Amino acid sequence: AFYSSISTSTSLIRDSEKLKDTALLLWNIKRKILSAQKIYLEKDKLFMITSAGDYYEGVIKCAYIYKNRILYYYEFPYPYGDIRFYEEDKLIKLGRYERLSFGVYEDGNLLDSFLGLPKMVYIRLEDKELFIKNIP
Repeated sequence: AFYSSISTSTSLIRDSEKLKDTALLLWNIKRKILSAQKIYLEKDKLFMITSAGDYYEGVIKCAYIYKNRILYYYEFPYPYGDIRFYEEDKLIKLGRYERLSFGVYEDGNLLDSFLGLPKMVYIRLEDKELFIKNIP
């Protein structure tokens, strides 16, 4: 009984930490999207020119890249150049996720690629769905 209680507690702590990390990640992505001046997305990549950077102040370029079930983050201190540019060796590993995709709702259609400032961004992370509405 004691071992079972310890095992259950450990599992609960691990699940709580994962839920907390997921909530913080989604909040941080939302913060960037709502501050974005321009967004480019593909199903497994989200690039932004935004003023909500994690490492740099002012307007920055950032990216979320999902590959091989790992989510990475990239940030560049200047919003110049191709919005899709990132340096592979400067990607920051955020975590492992079995399922992640980005999309945009425009005129009632879900698009898995987009350039501009969408009315609504859709994020699917594991079993969570987040709809972020841009208010012009």
